[in-house]
Amino acid sequence: MQTPSKKYVVDIWSDYVCPWCWIAKRRFEKALDQFAEKDQVQINIRAYRLAANYAPEPMIAALKRKLGNPSLVEAMISTVSQYGRADGLDYRFDTMLFGDTTQAHVLVKAVTDADVKKHLVEALYEQSTTHGQSLFDQGSLEAIARAAGVSDESIRLAESSVEMRVEMEEDEQIAAQLGSGVPMFVFNNAFSLSGAQPEAAFLEALNKMQTKAGVNDDAFIGQVCGIDGCKI
Repeated sequence: MQTPSKKYVVDIWSDYVCPWCWIAKRRFEKALDQFAEKDQVQINIRAYRLAANYAPEPMIAALKRKLGNPSLVEAMISTVSQYGRADGLDYRFDTMLFGDTTQAHVLVKAVTDADVKKHLVEALYEQSTTHGQSLFDQGSLEAIARAAGVSDESIRLAESSVEMRVEMEEDEQIAAQLGSGVPMFVFNNAFSLSGAQPEAAFLEALNKMQTKAGVNDDAFIGQVCGIDGCKI
């Protein structure tokens, strides 16, 4: 875990090709806005690849391969799209891509400014999920990054840094030890919340972090994605 600079720390593991992760991100953000000490919360963005070493392919084809049953794929697309609309998010599965998101994760790690990092993470979800932009083509990824305010220096660092790829792999090793798939939220390294939980559940977790930072580990699991597919 990173050394905290604020009173509270939330570590978030997610992947930009995880259908549930954008929904969970939005719900967490809405809950955080209601948290009394939101300015004292440090957010650490952690890397997790659902498709390490896989070539990019259409999202629907990937879901069919992973879930095996076309009816399950249709049900998942319908459910995710419905929940997404409820949170103001536009899921367009017909243009979404799935694959190894190493470049995107390393790029996020290369950005040190917290506000720029926040804008970049949101842009990676929106551009890939709603606008069908590729996170696997370097030119496309750089265009998304620059539009989000990422400097050329950070882009070059992401392209050349071996250390940041090692950090990405270390994130994944920690996630494997915690286990639950993504999205996964760890509060003050004390307890976790997994999946696209309701906004109220995230707010409850934030309040629990505030009042019981030293409690024993607990895990609360909702809709998550793992390397074998996504739960509806």
